[in-house]
Amino acid sequence: MEQPVKTVRPQGGAQSVRRTLSILRSISTYNDDGARLSKIARHVDLPPPTVHRILSVLIEEDFVSFDPVSKLYHMGAELYAMGEDSRLCSIRDRYQTAVRRITEQTGDATYLVIRSGYDGVCIDRVLGSARVQVLGYNIGERHPLGMGAAGQALLAFLPEHECAAILEANSPRYLKYYNIHVDEVRTWIQQGQDRKHTYSSCKITQDAVGVGAPIFNKAGCVVAAISTAGICARMTPDRCRKNSEIIIAEIAAIEPPD
Repeated sequence: MEQPVKTVRPQGGAQSVRRTLSILRSISTYNDDGARLSKIARHVDLPPPTVHRILSVLIEEDFVSFDPVSKLYHMGAELYAMGEDSRLCSIRDRYQTAVRRITEQTGDATYLVIRSGYDGVCIDRVLGSARVQVLGYNIGERHPLGMGAAGQALLAFLPEHECAAILEANSPRYLKYYNIHVDEVRTWIQQGQDRKHTYSSCKITQDAVGVGAPIFNKAGCVVAAISTAGICARMTPDRCRKNSEIIIAEIAAIEPPD
């Protein structure tokens, strides 16, 4: 039998804040399968109209997502982004030496990318010694998961249902911004899963090729990815293979995050 969330009912504006937090905790509890309005209202012991009013604002601010077909509420992309931001510094600090070493060994620009909702966000970049450097990401720049070698690595090694949901959500963006159909991205993802690293050619930056590999935490969940990129003339199949081996080796040399 489900237990209602204990709510404190202070006077003034604090009451609305506590109600909102209770609703967010309730959605988090049921996030895997989603929850209907009636279930959330019962869980937080509040009238459905009150819960609906708060949920409407949370949806507008992207803290909650709502499927109009199933009528289910889930945690929104903004909550995921905030959670990732809190881990940004620790991941960057843990892998900054690896990023530098990869650049030194390959001569190519190297990127450390984490997931933020349906996007990959670059949190570190080191340029190499090659005469022409590919600037696929600026630090803080984001691209849809599935685009670029790091974005493919972040997506390819997620649980299958989560990967499928992100592909569906990002499908319009692939077509609008890159003129790429989602089926093509699915093929790249499958290929990356098979060879344990990812490959991207002329997708984010014209005349550029990238290779990437995922970073897993101790629980086996992908939390980040590292990629290198160079111009097509430089990134021969042999160089791509060697770069991927270097990336994977440098990631393996560091103790995974919790």
